[in-house]
Amino acid sequence: MDGSLGYFGLGLIDGPNVRIAGRVGWSCAENMMSGTVLIEKNAGSQFGAAIRGGDLVCKGDVGSRTGIDMKGGNIIVGGNTGAFTGFMMQRGRMVICGNAGKNLGDSMYDGVIYIAGEPQSLGVDAVWNEMTDIDRQWLERKLRMYDVMPKGGIESFRKIGSGKQLWNYDNLEPTEKKMVL
Repeated sequence: MDGSLGYFGLGLIDGPNVRIAGRVGWSCAENMMSGTVLIEKNAGSQFGAAIRGGDLVCKGDVGSRTGIDMKGGNIIVGGNTGAFTGFMMQRGRMVICGNAGKNLGDSMYDGVIYIAGEPQSLGVDAVWNEMTDIDRQWLERKLRMYDVMPKGGIESFRKIGSGKQLWNYDNLEPTEKKMVL
């Protein structure tokens, strides 16, 4: 697509490979199932909300709540991202080549966030993890594929995961189970 795309573009897609030469508005690729979306410029808030699969890439900056309720797939941000990025992330991988706003990874259930810059703060239950050789190899391959390597290279990335302190979804109290059943 030449030019820019407005709000809620490419929601619920399952399989296409799309390149947008401009920017996109809020909620681009919400509930994306598979395929590839490559944004050449910037993206609004809620980029990749509830994404389930595929590669969602923005070469520029993105707004707040990127990857909110992410359930799978990969989100790659070539620049900076706003507050509450990765909020309630359940699975998948997110790569941020720049900085992040407040509460990065807040209330993560699972998944991984790689960041080359600095977050203003980590969210509740988001913790620093050790980078592995497998992490570095995956990052090298993906970032070269989309030409979004940060100036510091792969060695500038750090890894964030869940501290697993909020894993209450599967541990209902006995009285709650009676109400559900």
